[in-house]
Amino acid sequence: MSHFFEFNKVQAWIKEAGQMALRYYQTQLTREQKEDYSPVTEADKAIEKFLISQIERAYSTTDIEIMGEESGGTFQSKEFAWVIDPIDGTRVFIDGLPTWCISMGLLRNGEAYRGVIYLPVLDEMYYTNDEGIAFWNQRPLKGMLRSEWHRDSFMAVSGGAHLHFAIDFKRVRALGAIATHHVYVARGCAVAALHRQTSLWDIAGAHAILTAVGGVAVYLDGTAVSLRDVSAEGKFQRPMLVGHPAVVEKLLPKITALEPKVS
Repeated sequence: MSHFFEFNKVQAWIKEAGQMALRYYQTQLTREQKEDYSPVTEADKAIEKFLISQIERAYSTTDIEIMGEESGGTFQSKEFAWVIDPIDGTRVFIDGLPTWCISMGLLRNGEAYRGVIYLPVLDEMYYTNDEGIAFWNQRPLKGMLRSEWHRDSFMAVSGGAHLHFAIDFKRVRALGAIATHHVYVARGCAVAALHRQTSLWDIAGAHAILTAVGGVAVYLDGTAVSLRDVSAEGKFQRPMLVGHPAVVEKLLPKITALEPKVS
């Protein structure tokens, strides 16, 4: 067990953050537009500030780094780094839909190590415990990841996927939050997820959960994703597909990135 991750502590923090978020949810939110045109609300800022304060009170920041979507930070100069997405799926949060989540991931040497994802509206928590075993609420996730699909299976995709990819798969769904898509794959309700524009904070926590049950993430050329692949701003430069290794191998030929349309 890492002395920088104690699930009981992190669970209490993220549950409290969830209650904070619900006080903002389905209200008239003050929002701003970031440089990448994604929205940010006062809820995002307040939750991130709260979670960072809890980490700083519990652990020596001389030994760890902290990176947040809204406040920035680094993750590669120390062995352990916390990465926070205060609200993954801010657009669906603003729209009053339930699939947004709060994400906390602990990296070790730049790779996913432990994670906690909480969907407050649904009161669903996906996490790795102190030993790195993955759970959905109190239920072990082991064995839920799908190694094949049937006619009613669905792939989770981004909202604009039809504009950017040709996908030879019958059922796709956009639920509005990358971390939610990731853990729904780990749970087996989605057979795979296609992420188009991904940031480190989107998957730092969820990827620890997915890999704990045997899932993988690859780029569309089949190359394995490393969390160290991100730019200095924490962005991945290429789309990625996540799922069981056997599913990913069979799905890759069914997904083609489309050339951008020239206006």
